[in-house]
Amino acid sequence: ASPVVRRSVIAILLFAAGLASFYSVELRPAGAAVAAWWPAAGLGVAAVLVSRGTRIAAAVGVLIVAMAANVLGGREWGLTVGYGIANAVEVWVVAWVLTRGTTVARLDGVRDIARFLVACAAGAITIGVIGAVAAAVTVGQPLEVAFFSLVASHFSALVVVLPLFLLSPRTHHGRVSVLEVVLQVTALIGLTWFVFMPDSVLPTSYLPLAAVLWAAFRLPTVVVACELLFLASAATILTVLGGGPFAPFIASGERTTVLLLQGFLIVHALAALFVSGARNDWGRALVRVEAQEELLRDGIVNADSGIVIAELTDQSRLVIRGINQVALDAFGLTKAPVAWFTEGILLAPSQPVLGDRELDGLLRKQQPGEVELQRGNRRFDASVSVRALGRGTAIVTVVISDVTRRQEREDAAVQSLARLHDLNRQKDDFIAAVSHELRTPVTAIMGFSEQLVDEPLSHEALQAATVIDRNARRLADVIEDVLELSRLTGSTSISRTPVAVDLRDLVEQSAEDARGLFPQRAIDIVVTLPTEPVVARVIRQDVQRVIANLLSNAVKFSPSSGHVQVALTGNDTSAELTITDDGPGIPADQLPLVWERFYRVQDESHRDAPGTGLGLPIVRALVEERLGGDIELLPGPHGRGTVARLTVPLGAGDQAVSAP
Repeated sequence: ASPVVRRSVIAILLFAAGLASFYSVELRPAGAAVAAWWPAAGLGVAAVLVSRGTRIAAAVGVLIVAMAANVLGGREWGLTVGYGIANAVEVWVVAWVLTRGTTVARLDGVRDIARFLVACAAGAITIGVIGAVAAAVTVGQPLEVAFFSLVASHFSALVVVLPLFLLSPRTHHGRVSVLEVVLQVTALIGLTWFVFMPDSVLPTSYLPLAAVLWAAFRLPTVVVACELLFLASAATILTVLGGGPFAPFIASGERTTVLLLQGFLIVHALAALFVSGARNDWGRALVRVEAQEELLRDGIVNADSGIVIAELTDQSRLVIRGINQVALDAFGLTKAPVAWFTEGILLAPSQPVLGDRELDGLLRKQQPGEVELQRGNRRFDASVSVRALGRGTAIVTVVISDVTRRQEREDAAVQSLARLHDLNRQKDDFIAAVSHELRTPVTAIMGFSEQLVDEPLSHEALQAATVIDRNARRLADVIEDVLELSRLTGSTSISRTPVAVDLRDLVEQSAEDARGLFPQRAIDIVVTLPTEPVVARVIRQDVQRVIANLLSNAVKFSPSSGHVQVALTGNDTSAELTITDDGPGIPADQLPLVWERFYRVQDESHRDAPGTGLGLPIVRALVEERLGGDIELLPGPHGRGTVARLTVPLGAGDQAVSAP
């Protein structure tokens, strides 16, 4: 609530606490230093709970209204001040214990009620100590008499009044008819009047407990709290007026009457609150169980496997708790008999259980195991498990797998896989055939375009010849990439023998070739090589193609006057080559996708660069399948560029390797 609303509520609660304090002083037995009941304690704690921060201001408000009530009631000034301070400290202590370590104080279950009672006891003992000292000093009241009277009076007031302000709407589960509420309230009013009516001295003081427990079992907790407040108010007023079983003790001493009345209120409040809290806990547990049961039921009904869940009762009956249609199909049934869910299935030797001899034998013996079921041309596997719960009960679970359907699915999957392999082979063969057919005319175009470029031609003719030559070479590169992929994924292979190669030479040659790719952009390629040879047994063409592809990408995406760093290192077992550019880099979410065929990074900085999206897939296939190494792309330093890291084992390929 807003601060204005909250302060208004605090003011109303403090006014109500002052009013209740005044009437409690007025209704105390004649000559008594302690009131018979002090409902202002509950109202004061509610006011403190509504406030925020240290809550000192609300506690001071309780001090003021308590002193005002005592002054108007004619009490001595010393007792007035002492009781005022005691009331203020009490309400602050109760609020502090209730909210210590929690976001808000509430009464939702037994755990909350236990904490609530601890808080009420702490507050009652606090005011008992401070108030008893004040009463002993100012009016000579014996310490123990004042202490026990104050503790009983305030504890009973707190447990009766305060629950009204701690209940949340979720503390009731289920619906209750209006007629039941009317009957229960009428019963409580009637029993309270019967016990505490004027001139009634019958020893029936705890008769209203029956109506209170009825409310605790059946009605919302807020109704129970209201009824406790009514019972406490009615019992206190009628007792002071001379009615009920406690009034006769006033003549012999008001202390006995007060203690009997407080005991009456405490017993009723504790019984009602604990029963109501337990009912709330039970209601929440029931909701959780129902949700789990519904989830389990949905899982059983929609499961691909047949499932039967049953309860074994008295070692002689199997009551079905859940069964799905797949299980019914395995048993040759369209619908389960109603008796399976009500009376259960008698586990008699001469009587079938679920209809299969081997399965029925396991169920009668209450043993786990596996059996095979046959229904027409379909075969099922059934697995039985038994979990004992004690007291002659157990949970029996039967899980049924349709072996025939599973076999059909496996056969269909195998056939689909074979078809996919065949289609993939046809695709590779088609690509290889087309690429071979394209290579011949492209080679011819490249040859004649080279001649044209070298001939003395006019400016327009030379420009056309240059464009033809450049695009013919691009087309040749694409055809070579497609052929390489076809060879990598094809079914035919040729034998190649690795040779010892100094990787420094391959790196240097590839860097020199890369410098000539885009000479007009003046890209600086800096190569760092070790002084000692880095010799690996590899297929030279494969390593050269991998390095050339990586360097081509680095140069292609670097800006004009950019820098490409190439570093080779080696140890006894492997060599590592890193190529770092200062281009736009690859977005992190697209890094795993660049290894797919024909994939291009989707942004403006990459879209304008030439390429088919085949270079990196070829690199990965060569590195992993031919070289036995590893390749990875990483974000460049400072969020710019890309780092390509290639690792090649130096001893790879000591034997001849098979390459497509």
